[in-house]
Amino acid sequence: MGVIIFLSKRKYKFKTFKLIFLIIFIIFLSLILLYTKYPNKLKNLLPNALNIKSSEILTEDTLINEIKDVNKLIPLEIELSETLTVGNTYFNLDIFKKSKKITFFANCSYSIDFSTLSTNNIKIDNSNKEIYITIPKIDIFSIDIDENKTIYGDTEVGLLRFGDLKLSSEEINEIYINANDMFSKKMNNQDFYTQTLKNAENSLESLLFNLTGEHYDINLTLS
Repeated sequence: MGVIIFLSKRKYKFKTFKLIFLIIFIIFLSLILLYTKYPNKLKNLLPNALNIKSSEILTEDTLINEIKDVNKLIPLEIELSETLTVGNTYFNLDIFKKSKKITFFANCSYSIDFSTLSTNNIKIDNSNKEIYITIPKIDIFSIDIDENKTIYGDTEVGLLRFGDLKLSSEEINEIYINANDMFSKKMNNQDFYTQTLKNAENSLESLLFNLTGEHYDINLTLS
């Protein structure tokens, strides 16, 4: 008799579970059908944060808040290479020369800091959908030398020199410091700065389009 009662309870629990599952499934299916037939009405019932209605006029204050959320943008990443010659030559004579060439490869990137912008740096032309932003500078964000790609050339020796050019750990560290300086100077290039600004403009245009649903032409200039 006890066994029969136990089985009856299990059947009752199973039926309850099936009923709850069926109710959840019906609600879920109804939401899908509502979204398919009335997407706008359903969206109005859901939170719509960080969205600027297209009918509203975009202001400098609104734009500043959105751009400051970006904080620091890294618009351009490039790989550069530099070759330098290290040597140990006696008396500056070719017959006593011992040197080799080393080629370095580095992943380099630029950044733009938007955290200090104010409304004085921004001008919005809503009628023509154009935005003008003045930024203080473009920064070098990183120079990461890829040691796995470094190429060490053969040692070149003069008539009276023999053997390979040996480098101490201190000399190698000094070489990498010099290579880093060479990359920094190479990055000080107007073409790279122009491309950095262009990429930043595209990124901000995409950000504003996602927020407003409208396309604005953004023009960045250095102060």
